[in-house]
Amino acid sequence: MADETVIRKNPGKEKTEYVTTYRPSLLSSLPRKPQRQSLGIPDAGLPFRGLDEWNAYEFTWLNPKGKPEVAVLKFEVPCKSAHLIESKSLKLYLGSYSNTKFGHRSEVISTLESDLSLAAQAPVSVSLLTPEHVLQTGLSVLHGTSLDTLDVEISEYYWDPSFLRVQSDTIVRESVFSHLFKSLCPMTGQPDFASIHIQYAGRSINHEGLLKYLVSYRSHAEFAEQVTERIFVDIMNRCEPDRLTVHSHFTRRGGVDISSVRSHDDAPSAEVRLWRQ
Repeated sequence: MADETVIRKNPGKEKTEYVTTYRPSLLSSLPRKPQRQSLGIPDAGLPFRGLDEWNAYEFTWLNPKGKPEVAVLKFEVPCKSAHLIESKSLKLYLGSYSNTKFGHRSEVISTLESDLSLAAQAPVSVSLLTPEHVLQTGLSVLHGTSLDTLDVEISEYYWDPSFLRVQSDTIVRESVFSHLFKSLCPMTGQPDFASIHIQYAGRSINHEGLLKYLVSYRSHAEFAEQVTERIFVDIMNRCEPDRLTVHSHFTRRGGVDISSVRSHDDAPSAEVRLWRQ
């Protein structure tokens, strides 16, 4: 491997090291258990299935001749993993590949899988998508009823599950979504924007209350994966649907986005790339 290169930004201020040769120690993770305990989720037997899917659009490394290779890095962390990946450390860790030579693409994948699985404390699957593959896949849309067209007055921007309520005892199967979601990163305070897709079967949920509930996260600080679990638990506690799936499609920040899904059903794929991702 080449000699280590470190770039320091903002001289005279708090310094961030941008390491450009492979350094796995940059990657860090956080335990899921404390957050889940606060939501009343038991240690044994999660009330949902699911995964956290990450996409890194600015991933690069060097081939044996020193020529750069580029790809969209996609990896999936199962929700049953003991830890979640901390996003800032992930970006720094991935940046350390940029001036590192690898003999073959498979070596890059195996290195990523080993490091990410160790951090998550669960098997993590990795794939590298070529620009051609990404172009062929293209963008997708969410299917169902948009809550964003509702003409409602909103004044509460701190997490408030009391907005959730059942509309009627009529049993329905419904798919609804909103692009208006915003929360805050608990590490940096930066805004995290997302599209939230909710599919359920059970008594009809009031749309106005559901939209107000989602908007009430605007000043709430929490990791994306935990937000998804909080939404799932809140809807189950307040509305008691028979079946529920919550997809959170967070927009990219620093070239990386995350989509989380929690569901009663066998872990459906979170792989839907939206217009902001």
